[in-house]
Formats: sequence, C-alpha cells, structure tokens
Amino acid sequence: MSPSKTLTGSVLSIGASTTRAPMPFFSPLCDATRGVGSSSSPAMRTEFVCVALFALVATVGVARVAPDETAEKLRSIESRYSKSMVQVRYRQQVSRSTAEPPAEEELTTTGVVVTADGLVMVSAIIYEPFNQVPHGVGIRFPRSVNRALAKIPEAHVRFMDGSEYPATLLGRDPDADVAFFQIDEGTEDVTFVPVVFEAGTDVTVGEEVVVVSLLGEPLGPAIAVELSRVQAMTMRPLSGFVVATGASDPVGSLVVSREGAVLGYLDALTVPVPDTRSRNPLAFLSIMRDLPKGVGRGFARPARDFVDAGVRIPEAEPVRRGWLGVEMQPLSRDLASHMRLPVDRGILLGYVYRNSPAEGAGLEVGDVLFELEGEPVDVNRDEDLGTFAEKLLRAGAGASLEIGYLRKGAPATTTVQLAPAPRSAREAETVKVEELDLTVRELTYDYRATHFLEPERQGVVVVQPPVAVSSNRNRVAPGDLLVRIDDEPIADLESFRNVLANARARQPDEVVLFVERGRESFFFAVKPDWD
Repeated sequence: MSPSKTLTGSVLSIGASTTRAPMPFFSPLCDATRGVGSSSSPAMRTEFVCVALFALVATVGVARVAPDETAEKLRSIESRYSKSMVQVRYRQQVSRSTAEPPAEEELTTTGVVVTADGLVMVSAIIYEPFNQVPHGVGIRFPRSVNRALAKIPEAHVRFMDGSEYPATLLGRDPDADVAFFQIDEGTEDVTFVPVVFEAGTDVTVGEEVVVVSLLGEPLGPAIAVELSRVQAMTMRPLSGFVVATGASDPVGSLVVSREGAVLGYLDALTVPVPDTRSRNPLAFLSIMRDLPKGVGRGFARPARDFVDAGVRIPEAEPVRRGWLGVEMQPLSRDLASHMRLPVDRGILLGYVYRNSPAEGAGLEVGDVLFELEGEPVDVNRDEDLGTFAEKLLRAGAGASLEIGYLRKGAPATTTVQLAPAPRSAREAETVKVEELDLTVRELTYDYRATHFLEPERQGVVVVQPPVAVSSNRNRVAPGDLLVRIDDEPIADLESFRNVLANARARQPDEVVLFVERGRESFFFAVKPDWD
C-alpha cells in the first residue's frame, strides 16, 4: 500500500489510503497533469505535481494568517504617541527679509507633552520664524527668550483626538535649546500622557529605529510612523545621530526603538557659518539653521539631552546667548608651522570688535586661542569653528570663561565675561507710520558694524520707505539711516515715536526727513495723510 497525500484546510497530511480527491480549486490542474510523466509511473508523477502545488498553497496560506510582528509594533507605537504628540498653532510677527516689515502669520509646529499637567515641549526654532519658510533654510540670530520678545501672545494645542486647549509660551531652556508652552488652566480634570526621556538610551549606526512624526495640513494632524535606520553618528557641531526619514518637516519628531522607548528628538541642525574673509560680525552672530525638509535625512539629538529639560525655564529674566566679539580663523597645520607655534590647532583672531568682551579681556588681533576652560580648542578647519562658537553661545551672557592664548608664540591666559549677543536686524523692533507710509526699525549692532558706524551713532533704519517724496536726486531707500525729522533729532525708536506724536498734534502739510546713506546725506519732503 503506497502512502497518499491529502490537504485538509491548509494542513498537508500523510495518510494510508491509495486514493484521494483533490481540492476543487486545483482539480483542473491535477487533471491536466494526469498522463504526464514517465510511462512506467504516470500516477506517481501526477500525485507528485499535485502535492507540490498543494504544499505551495499551504505555505502561502500559513504566511498570510501569521501575525506581522513589525506591523503590530508600529501600531502600538502609533497608539502610544498619538496621546502625547500635538500640533501647536500660534500667531507671530514674521519678516521674510530685512527689507520688509514684519507681518503677523499663523504658524504651526510639532510639540510633545512632557508632564501630566500639560507642559508641551517644542523646538526652539519658534524663536526664528524667518527659518520657517518653504525652502527650509534661513539665518538664525541669537536672541532674548523672555515672553515680551518672543511675540507669541497666544497659542493653541491640538491633540489627535480633536481636543484643543489654549496655551501660553513660558520660554526657552537655554541648555536643551527647546521651548515650552503650558496648557492653560481649565484642564484640572484632564491628565495628559507625557513622553519620557531617559538617559542611557544610546544608539549605534545601522540600528533599526522608528521615526514618529506629525502630518500637517491638509493630511493631518495625524501621527505617522516609519521604520528607519541610524545612518551616522555626529560629534560636530552637535552630538547626535542621523536617520533616514520621509517626513516633509521632521523637526519636533521623535526617534524611538521598536519597543517604543524614546531614543532621540529630531531638531533643526544648528551650524554657525563664519565668513573669515570679511569683518562682518554676522559671520559669528548668525547661525545657519538648515531645516531638513524633504531631503531624506533628519538630525536627532539624543534623549539624554532632554532628561532635565524644563527645570531651567526662563520666566522673568531674559536669557541671552553669549558673545565674545571677535572674528575667527581656523589655525591650519601649515599656518601653525609657518608661524612656528607650539600648537597645530586653535583659532586665530582676525578682528577684535571695539568695546567687546574680547577687547575687555585684553585679546588682540593675531592672538591664537588654544584652550577654553582647560580643554584644547580642537579647530583647524572652517567647519570646526561651529563647535567653538556654539560653546560660547550656549555658555550664555555673563558667563566667565578662562581662555588660553598665544601671543607671538608665548602662552598666556585671560578670563573673559561674555556679553549678551547683540540684537540683529531680524530681531529688531519695527514701527509702521501709516500717515507717512513709512516703516522703520531700531538701529542694531549688525547694522553699525556692516556700515562702519561709530558706537555713539544714533537713528533708526528705514525698512519700507514712503512712495511719494519730492526729491531731485533719489528717493528714500530701504537701509537708509533716518536721523532727523524736520528739526528734531532721532536717537532711537522711542524718540521717533515722540517726534511723530508731536507731528500728529501739529498736522503740518509736509514733513522733512533727513537720512544718511553711506557718506552721503539727503533731505526728503513727505506729505502726510493725517486723515
């Protein structure tokens, strides 16, 4: 008696019967194979073909009903973080360029709930609204982080279940470089589900991770999860790691393990962009923040950076980033050899700004910084300057740092107290005068430096000039320095407001603007519209 094969459901069994009836679906196939094979054993050949087909179907059937472990984990992660990731909507004054006055816009960003009473953490990029343009690249300037200067009077936090709560901007954690909104009162009966950041959750290159991001309009808000892998580990300009992601705007997203533990926080990469060929202080006051929108990679800061985030939220006193007041150049090995220096890495000072902390500490052009707070200054390329500049910025205004330097090859040390990073053009307060069709902003440090103005020079900068002016040569132009209206001098925005108040009281038929443009000066007559 020869063994026979039968298919019961999806299980292939071996029986003792010499006959069988194949499953109806495969009857035509089995019938078509009868008689195919060797003449000595056509039945055996037929049975073999049918068994092979049945076995294949059995295997596929088992695979289809087996649980997908990866899909289950992704669904679990999506469910878990849908209670903790939120969309924060707020209105903010945004200027797309220094030549345009700021206008109020509604912006959104991704937030994560970090406490059960509704503290929401977001990327500190909200302090640089100019960066939130579609191309994703902008210049970031250090600035104060108190509520008044943040200019976000109100915000709303929206959860994935559709619930929405008003929130207030508290401020920024200067170390973690994140900002915080507090969901306002009226939610005493609501317990929020916080995200937990833990130390010791390190990653390695090639490790499989999950990126948890927030889909914006028009598809969201909704949670999106995607499998990814760690592509690289970084040390400069910041310690972190790089992951592949298809998120259109990954800033504020989380990187978690397959088990759901938070491994990192996707942020915009902060990179100082020095210009060693010019004396423009913006080379060191400004920071290029490259938003990785749609480029397929995201920069993640490790979870350990956020374990204590929020405990140092500035609530009353402004927190300003530190500023040294120098122009820096990397010390290459060739340059160090030519200068016969005892070190082959460091920073060569190309310019020291007047009345800066560096000048106060006795630093001079040509000095070589080789040590900061007892640690070597490991700089010999332009790219390395970013790490050093970031240390100064993060140290904060008022910090006292010990600097080791070389002067004509001889070592020396000095202590420098960092000053607040000067306000930039993009941070400057602006005033629009409808009667004159004129918009001006405060005179900032970067304007003084780039226009080679003396520190005591006063005035306000024209942002949007009046359209109709009487002049034989030119018109008022953006960037002109307005120093007087009629016979009244303009020292700053406050005096500008006072002069305008006097003009509104008198309502003259014409006012004369006196502006400076480089080494030239012009008078322009403007007819106000007092109605």
